[in-house]
Amino acid sequence: MTSMNGPNRNVFRVTMAVAILLAVGILALVNWLGSRHYKRFDWTRAGLYSLSDKTKSVLSGLKNPVTVTVFMVEGTQLYPEVQELLKRYKAASALVSVETLDPTRNKARAEALLKEFGVSGASVVFKSGEKKKHVAIDQLAEFDFARARMGGEPAIKSFKGEQEFTSAILAVTEQKSPKVLFTKGHGEKQIESRDRDGFFAVAETLRRDNCTVEEWGSLGAERVPEGTDLLIVAAPKSTFTEPEQNAIKAYLDGGGHALLFLDLEFSPAGNGDVMESGLEKLVAGYGIKVGTDLVVEPKNRVPMMGAETFFSAAFRSHPATRLLEGSAVVLSLTRSVGLVDPMPEGKQASVLLETTSDGWGETNLKALENAKPDDTDVKGPVPLGAAVEFGAEGKKSRLLILGDADFASNGLLPNSGNLYLVTGALNWVLSREALVAIPPKSTDQVAVTLSGSDIARMSMFAILFLPAAALALGISIYLRRRR
Repeated sequence: MTSMNGPNRNVFRVTMAVAILLAVGILALVNWLGSRHYKRFDWTRAGLYSLSDKTKSVLSGLKNPVTVTVFMVEGTQLYPEVQELLKRYKAASALVSVETLDPTRNKARAEALLKEFGVSGASVVFKSGEKKKHVAIDQLAEFDFARARMGGEPAIKSFKGEQEFTSAILAVTEQKSPKVLFTKGHGEKQIESRDRDGFFAVAETLRRDNCTVEEWGSLGAERVPEGTDLLIVAAPKSTFTEPEQNAIKAYLDGGGHALLFLDLEFSPAGNGDVMESGLEKLVAGYGIKVGTDLVVEPKNRVPMMGAETFFSAAFRSHPATRLLEGSAVVLSLTRSVGLVDPMPEGKQASVLLETTSDGWGETNLKALENAKPDDTDVKGPVPLGAAVEFGAEGKKSRLLILGDADFASNGLLPNSGNLYLVTGALNWVLSREALVAIPPKSTDQVAVTLSGSDIARMSMFAILFLPAAALALGISIYLRRRR
């Protein structure tokens, strides 16, 4: 055995030192490059965690910091999806910071923040400056409850995290808070009423999107108040006077935005005639026809209800309906809302949703018990809502009309399709298309179905074959060593 002489030993030491220094340098360089060029891969088929170009554009345009606080307990449904997606947001912009608070582990801080933000239950809160918006966890996904009936957890049909998170960031970073007025004085839905028929949920949806929400008594007013970004009429039960109609017309002609929920209301005389709000003739001048009929849809009627309470899943292509793919809107006692033919010059209009070809608009409202379609009725598919845009560039007027208000009331708005239609309509008339530009992403639900014989074969394989194979291998090795 020979020993290394002095010179060779020194060369060896120098070589080792250089190699170690090079390794440390390469490691430092790799870490530096990794921090400067962050990359995460998304192996899901639907690109569940890949940020859209719209989100990347919003994040790259941020001017102020956005803090995201997640109130969730680890192990709950959607926890991994929320965490992974928010990591993508944080990596895409240094102005986004994320904190996760488990209310069970950090109770004092969680309670303080919950009180500050005014939220309860699992949610994700976005804040920038004084503006904040919270996204409830049940807003983040569409669920399939088929498994829940058998004791399992509901399966996720589609994940709407990116859509909701990007909308929240836009809402808290907007420079101006839109001013929304609800008309009052005609028996409209009350925005502070939490009853089933109230419109508190719609008003709260607007407030959470950092809108200023007020009521406006239009009777006796010469014009719509200055600075109004959106005028909403929610199910009037009496007629707007001519001066009120003129004020609304002047507002729309001047580049205003309006959303009308025109319920089917019967005349107080009790003769079966439809009560006219006075707005039907007004909107006809903009290309939208509001019918004096009751829409009947026997094919898609809601179980245990009459054919006048039904769901619609037939949506036309329009920004206001972009989020409705795979959803259904439940409507009750609605009237038809379509387009005037011919369309007035300079108006760009579109039907939003409709019935199937089996539905019709019943015009004989005095004999509804035995209603059947005839030549005087509106033929299916019956249009149920329409939108129109007109005016010069930079001052576009927008008007959207739906033939039902009940679907947007507190009692029915929690239905996801109803909520998507309301939020889509609100964001379109407010020219906030970016808030509805990201569709939900379908999740891959993989299920393996095994028959009784399949399970029996697998059990035999695990219980008998695998132990027998292990025993045979052991005996073989033992015999080979004995030789």
